[in-house]
Amino acid sequence: MTSDDQFFFDYLASIPHDVRRYSTQVADSIDRQVDHAATTIRNTLSEQTWIPSQVRPSVRNAQNMRHPRGFTDRVQNWMTRNRAWTAAILAFVGTGCVLYYGSKKLNGKRRKARKAGNGARKEIVVIAGSPHEPMTRAIAADLERRGYIVYVTVSSADEEHIVRSENRTDIKALWLDLTAGTSTPSELHPSLHELRSLITQPQSPLPGMPPHTCQLSGVVIVPSPNFAAGPVATIPPSSWADTVNTRLLSPILTAQVFLPLLTLRNNSSTIIFAYPSISSSLSAPFAGPEVATTRAISGFATSLRQELRLLEHGNVDVVELRLGNIDLGPSYRNAQNQITGTEVLAWSAQQRALYGPQYLSSIEQRPVASAGPSTVRGSPARNLHHALMDALEPASRDWIGRRTRKKSIMYVGRGARSYSVIGAWMPSGLVGLMMGYRSGHSAPMGSPSSGSETSWERV
Repeated sequence: MTSDDQFFFDYLASIPHDVRRYSTQVADSIDRQVDHAATTIRNTLSEQTWIPSQVRPSVRNAQNMRHPRGFTDRVQNWMTRNRAWTAAILAFVGTGCVLYYGSKKLNGKRRKARKAGNGARKEIVVIAGSPHEPMTRAIAADLERRGYIVYVTVSSADEEHIVRSENRTDIKALWLDLTAGTSTPSELHPSLHELRSLITQPQSPLPGMPPHTCQLSGVVIVPSPNFAAGPVATIPPSSWADTVNTRLLSPILTAQVFLPLLTLRNNSSTIIFAYPSISSSLSAPFAGPEVATTRAISGFATSLRQELRLLEHGNVDVVELRLGNIDLGPSYRNAQNQITGTEVLAWSAQQRALYGPQYLSSIEQRPVASAGPSTVRGSPARNLHHALMDALEPASRDWIGRRTRKKSIMYVGRGARSYSVIGAWMPSGLVGLMMGYRSGHSAPMGSPSSGSETSWERV
């Protein structure tokens, strides 16, 4: 087939398209002319008085067909003609409303303690933690600023002096000796009779003011976040016993001691366990005491939560605050008294050869504040304070008046939630590879050479 034949066939193929286009233009022109003629006839007939009013066309209806009746019609016509601009404006306005009202809903909450009718403070919070810990002091100071009466448990004159040195009227020391228990666990502990009188008997802050009754809103249990680190073979039994007694047994006994007070009245109250969670989420090596303690506390809190839900009123909630890296501010930072890694000098030569390189490598890759708070970027302290307030405030009601349950687990601090997801869903080998853990580089189990011993002494 020649090029002339191809041109001829292309020309024949274009004829139907041209015919359709010309016919469409002719039909549109005829429609416009018919519409114009119909409008002219309608207007002419509407002006004739000899035509009965029942069949005579209305001038107003004809005008309404040509022009919008008001602002709404003009807006609708503009939106129809400019659909792209309409979609953009709606998206911009909708996104702005969602961001504004969403931030106001989440961050605009008034996190304050409720006051009595006479204006005095009535909500009591007990912080069961050592006053030597920065987190204990930071929590106590923030709760006092928000209108709570704060009691901090102490067990020595030095701890009581630290509490009194805060110079806050509503931050008080509460002597609590867990070893001096009662004959039966159901009886009230001797140290808690003062609190019992506050929540059962009317109190008058000043003469002439109407009395009010206080309420115990919650108990915040804050075990020390400092744990012994290192291989299990290098941790002495005395360190294990101290960890179990002060960081596991003490929180459990504290919760047991305060249960009679928390269930004495029907007001809403909360038991809060605040503990570090990064190492336990990852099952990190060389963190056996921390992993064992925090997982035991979590298991105890879960069992206690299920137990308290079986009560008739069920007004006592148990909330776990799983903490990540939190920056409490320069006023609550402890000085670094010991260079990290020097504890290997107390190990035997065989333990250094077996665990030394892996342990030092884990310190460098550790996702927690092992090198001091100044080198780890943690979340602001207000995240911790807001989470505590959300856990302490009374549970809300649904649309039919039933009491809704609070969140059982709350993640606070940088890395708390992300490491929890990583440890739960990723294989342990992949987690170890991500964290930089290495295996198979230790020396033989025989006695190490003098050169290696000298190098460890340099550390």
